[in-house]
Amino acid sequence: MLGSIVGLTSLAFASNTASAKPLTSEEITALLPTIVAVGDQTSQIFSAAGATTYTDRGRASFGSWRVQENKYCSQWPPAGGWSCYVVDYDDQSKVLTWIGFGDDRTINRAEVKK
Repeated sequence: MLGSIVGLTSLAFASNTASAKPLTSEEITALLPTIVAVGDQTSQIFSAAGATTYTDRGRASFGSWRVQENKYCSQWPPAGGWSCYVVDYDDQSKVLTWIGFGDDRTINRAEVKK
């Protein structure tokens, strides 16, 4: 179940993402450990060591993340496979768009990690 999701629920809000661009491997690696990705009643944090914690309505799940060929990839036990996503980011509005298989999109707000 968790193996096929980014880990975040869509965040519905109006935003001009005209300046969004796909991130490179280096940009994904630099950005994710510095932010919390926030959705509707969800959040996800990323450690520089490759651990990730997804929280949905106060309930936490623990997984792993890595970057591969300009994509964010995650794995959520007990599933053994990795799911990968292009990451579009608008630095002005701080909107992340995770683009998965079949062009599925999940939108989150990037907040600076405290």
